[in-house]
Amino acid sequence: MSTEKDSMLRVRLTQRQSDELDAIIDELQAQMPEASVTTSSIARYALEKYVSDHIAKRDGTKIFIEISTADATEEDIKNLYDLLSKLFDETKENYSPTVHYMVGEILEPVMMKMARLMKLKKPEVKAGE
Repeated sequence: MSTEKDSMLRVRLTQRQSDELDAIIDELQAQMPEASVTTSSIARYALEKYVSDHIAKRDGTKIFIEISTADATEEDIKNLYDLLSKLFDETKENYSPTVHYMVGEILEPVMMKMARLMKLKKPEVKAGE
């Protein structure tokens, strides 16, 4: 159910961004069928998040780290995951809960990437097995 406002917001998106936006909307609608998820509602949320993150970055209340994994191999990601897992375990044993939490936040994107890699490599299970 695309509105004129939704169409106007999509004008500046690349095809890949538009396809990803459609996937996000479909996923959110599946999780919350009662919600009205539209391009404009996501754009509004993204703008609010961008402003909030900008304020947090300026005030020093959050640390933002962006790391490109575009050139990383599966082996690179697995090695990084193993290294960071050891760091994460060490922080739990030797540091405050706050430090342990922050390390977990840093690890989350790597863990998500690992989950996607493992999902791609997982053999298909046939019905009835």
